[in-house]
Amino acid sequence: MNQTNRISTWKRSLLLVAAMLLVVSALAACGKKNEKDSGKESASGNGTVIATYKGGEVTEDEFTKYTTFYSLFDQSFAMYMQIPEAKEQYLKEYVGYRILFDRSSEDDKKNADTEVATFIKQYKEQLASNAEMKKTVDTAGLTEQDVSGFYKQIVTIRKYWERNVSDADIKAEYEKNTGNYNLVSVRHILIGTTDPSTGAEKRKDEEALKIAKEVKQKLDAGGDWKALANQYSDDEGSKGNGGLYENANPNSWVPEFKEAAVSQPVGTVGDPVKSQFGYHVMKVEKRESKKFEEIAEDVKTQVRTGAINTKMGDFMTKELPTLIEKINLPKAETPATDGAATGTDAGKDTGAGATDSSTEKKDETTAK
Repeated sequence: MNQTNRISTWKRSLLLVAAMLLVVSALAACGKKNEKDSGKESASGNGTVIATYKGGEVTEDEFTKYTTFYSLFDQSFAMYMQIPEAKEQYLKEYVGYRILFDRSSEDDKKNADTEVATFIKQYKEQLASNAEMKKTVDTAGLTEQDVSGFYKQIVTIRKYWERNVSDADIKAEYEKNTGNYNLVSVRHILIGTTDPSTGAEKRKDEEALKIAKEVKQKLDAGGDWKALANQYSDDEGSKGNGGLYENANPNSWVPEFKEAAVSQPVGTVGDPVKSQFGYHVMKVEKRESKKFEEIAEDVKTQVRTGAINTKMGDFMTKELPTLIEKINLPKAETPATDGAATGTDAGKDTGAGATDSSTEKKDETTAK
């Protein structure tokens, strides 16, 4: 189905900036190394220290404000925060972002101010019109200064990485992952397992796979893509065009679809590919293969982002563990037997339901 753009402007501002990083969670604030430079004032609090690292510490109050902030943009974040292992991982990443913010230059921080001002204007407008969001923010004690500080850190760290990625890094990223950045034309027929508008089960997995295999057999026997796409496909965005996505960037697709698009032999109908949407019967019609010097500037920008992600990943997996001294998260309480601690109720405390992100996820491109 066609990707619909229901993401409000203020929310899109965060998501686009965060996309410049290796985002598993958003960026955040606050240790004690240098209160003026670190953004400590943006998420102040004297709660229990839950993480210490070389140069600072993170309190429970600060982390709660951070999780509330990011839950406003991604409802699934609040859900994952109910899982102890995931919560600890987010806290470690939070420490990593805090360290990177401290490493950023004064120019990085100053150059972020214009984007921050624009974002805060949009945020205030949204807060004034969304009573549920305001209640979530007020309950957590999340101030405008906190939000400004968190967002400034996101922009600042992006600028830090942009300064620290060389032309050689960008070229190496392209040569390592050429298929990710060259345009691909793909036909596909989706046999869906879920209703994209509601998330409800559309058909059983085994039923979808059986139909997908039947479709492949018909295509292998010379069946017409346009007729079969109209008859079978659950992808409204492409079924009327013979299932075709033409000259598309594979990075816009979900991992399984993307992997098939960049690796499946050109001109053949591959075995059904399973994704979160169901089973895709795919045929790669053409795939570019350009040298780095030949790619367009907008593609080079995408490659630059990939190089940033690589550096960010190296920092998180190799350097960060040597800098964290202690993680001291409170132990999770034993779940109540009466259902009082269900994910639905727990999510209310971290901002779950404060946005329409669940709707946004359902409206994503089927192939994406």
